[in-house]
Amino acid sequence: MDGRRARKLLGVARDASPDELRRAFRARALATHPDQGGSTLAFLEVQTAYDVLRMQPASVSRPTDSRRTQVRVERVRVDVYDSTRPRPRRDFADVLRAATTRLAS
Repeated sequence: MDGRRARKLLGVARDASPDELRRAFRARALATHPDQGGSTLAFLEVQTAYDVLRMQPASVSRPTDSRRTQVRVERVRVDVYDSTRPRPRRDFADVLRAATTRLAS
């Protein structure tokens, strides 16, 4: 769902504040919730529209063309070596040796 459709579904302006978005979502959610006589599909659309608009930063200008912008998120793995932690034991013999040394002292 794009931002334009989400704003239309919630009935908010393009420059709506986070508080306005929340109020519009709550009003539409109450009207479309299955417990209040609405349909599940309509409620899920309202939830999706709110999530789409909530994740868009308000200060960033939106692209004016109709092409969709893809964002690629890469996970970065960081290995941190902590010299204060003891080295991991390699096998059961090392664990047993360490335990008997502690018991003997």
